Amino acid sequence: MNVLILHGSYGKPFENWFPWLESELSKRNTPCLIPTFPTPEHQNYTAWKNLLDYYFNKGFINEETVVIGHSCGAAFAVKYILEKAVNIKALITVAGYNHFYSGDHMDQLNGSFYFNKDCGVNLKKWIPTRIAFYSSSDPFIPIEKLEEFSSIIQATPKAIPDAGHFNASAGYTTFHVLLEILNQL
Repeated sequence: MNVLILHGSYGKPFENWFPWLESELSKRNTPCLIPTFPTPEHQNYTAWKNLLDYYFNKGFINEETVVIGHSCGAAFAVKYILEKAVNIKALITVAGYNHFYSGDHMDQLNGSFYFNKDCGVNLKKWIPTRIAFYSSSDPFIPIEKLEEFSSIIQATPKAIPDAGHFNASAGYTTFHVLLEILNQL
């Protein structure tokens, strides 16, 4: 198994629970990759896809890969997997959403990552295990959009109370429940 963590808008590989999870996986000799995507400048699907294509072409994304997408990184992951038609071991989304428009600058940043809502059946073909973490206390994304995302990708929902957006400002510098799930895969 190998793990690929995809951050969201304004995200970095060295923030939130990402470095902690990478360290925990390293202790288990599980390869973990957290690419640095351009954000907010040059943030769009094509730029992110071009970077991820490098790892895809090197064989890092395959049937043994667990992809973890945070925030808009979750929508990006789904769109990428569908476009590439690649089989992966599992998709775990954290505060993932699709087609959420807030009326501010985030709409322009995230809009190119959104995918067709009818992809669920196709997604099951490529990803046997799909899990979606979300919280009703997310300050950025309405609970309806988080639940809708879980439903669209036909994921097992994991509602965590008071988790906010699962970032450092919500206290998420570790993520033990996620690590437990990875240990079970």
